[in-house]
Amino acid sequence: MNARIEPLQVTANWQAPATLTQTAFRSICFIYPDDGEGSRFDRMFPPLGLELVAAGVRDCVDKRCMIDLRFEKDWETRVPESTDLVAISMLWDKPIRDVFDLVRRLKILRPGVQVVAGGRVAEAHRERLVNAASAERVDVVFAGPDDGRFRAFVESGKPDSIPGVAFMRNGEYCENPLPPYGAIPDRPLPDRTLRRVNYRMIRRDGLDLGIPSDTIQSSRGCSFKCSFCTFNRDQDGRPINFTMRSPESVADELAEIESDYVIFVDDNVAQDHERIDRLCDLLLERGIHKTYGIETRINLGLRPQVAEKMARAGFRHITFGIEAIHDHTLKFLNKGFRRHTIEKAFDAIRGLPIIYTGNFIVGNVGETRAQMLEIPEFARRIGLDTIMVNHLRCRGPEPLTETVMATPDYHIDPQTRKVYSDALGLDEISAIIRQIKRDFWTPSQKLKTAWKARQLFKPVRYTSVARHWLSWKFKGKPDPWGELPTLN
Repeated sequence: MNARIEPLQVTANWQAPATLTQTAFRSICFIYPDDGEGSRFDRMFPPLGLELVAAGVRDCVDKRCMIDLRFEKDWETRVPESTDLVAISMLWDKPIRDVFDLVRRLKILRPGVQVVAGGRVAEAHRERLVNAASAERVDVVFAGPDDGRFRAFVESGKPDSIPGVAFMRNGEYCENPLPPYGAIPDRPLPDRTLRRVNYRMIRRDGLDLGIPSDTIQSSRGCSFKCSFCTFNRDQDGRPINFTMRSPESVADELAEIESDYVIFVDDNVAQDHERIDRLCDLLLERGIHKTYGIETRINLGLRPQVAEKMARAGFRHITFGIEAIHDHTLKFLNKGFRRHTIEKAFDAIRGLPIIYTGNFIVGNVGETRAQMLEIPEFARRIGLDTIMVNHLRCRGPEPLTETVMATPDYHIDPQTRKVYSDALGLDEISAIIRQIKRDFWTPSQKLKTAWKARQLFKPVRYTSVARHWLSWKFKGKPDPWGELPTLN
């Protein structure tokens, strides 16, 4: 029988032990898997979390390498013979059987190698991963953000004293408690020198735009409590409090990034208006000229002077989590604002030189077909340039799941976790989503958005876009969910 052993009393002040002169591992291979199901669009993002973890052991191991399985299909030829530790990122959904297959192949390829994993999916399945047969077992699973714990394991080689990890000891499953979430650190910065792939912007339908892109994380967590969101809680339901890096450290990292287009992966970049205002000052003062894409809440529209400075500093693509346009649906999603607030915010910032994208969720409890189909007209009226429409999902452990299951005639599909009702099934909601997109993208809207993008996105090289478009077109518009060629 497996026992959960909690040998540690963990506090928020936990720190990794002082650096040792000799570490337990000397050669580490970092692997970012391909889930095989994600859109090509998702493949424009580099493995930022792994690069951050790799940076933390830069000075204490002899060799490090990074393999991105989304592009490097010949990965077995790229694992150095000296590898004694493999670290796998499991951030997005990937069938666990595929993870076991990957681990099995790694242990055959490099006998004696230890395998560790981290990320939301690894955290959710940590007991299953650690309890697997030894030939396919993940030896240690890390939960939560790294914050120096991986380095502590590399130095000692023993997980017993590391908080927030799961492992086997004497045939028993052990799980050390996770320390309370601390502040996101300013250093180290992600180690981008390990990349062998040139990441570029990819449209959602699979069109490679040929524009070099990169990502940055300037904050962690979110202080808002949207009922559908899973990113402000960990897999055990604990809140991930909002913490920020200093504007100075963010500016330092942006100055080092070579790509012209940088996407902030924060949940709410502009939550602290004073911090984003200071960051803009630094970017303008230091002459850091790039185009930035961010996601934030409509609260930014209530501080138009900050939004104006952001536009001058290069923040030219802002995605707002609007989600709904009717007060009863906004209340159901616990957005914390009403329809008139959305309209007031966009009245204040509509004229700024920024591409505005609105995120919407449909299939909400109490939302009718007619109400969903009002989204296109509303989106154009407030001044959105593009929209993204998503089907409501209950992934857990967000409180929304309980609410949906308690509502008569509403259900959650066990495979996709999408919400549907007796009145509107999954196929009907999918058809509504397609209709919303068709109604929004009128010929005049396409021209307006294309012209605005041409004016604002200075990194766009239209000869490169044209070349990639022709290649994409003549190859029959390859399936955006299929294989993506290696980027050279």
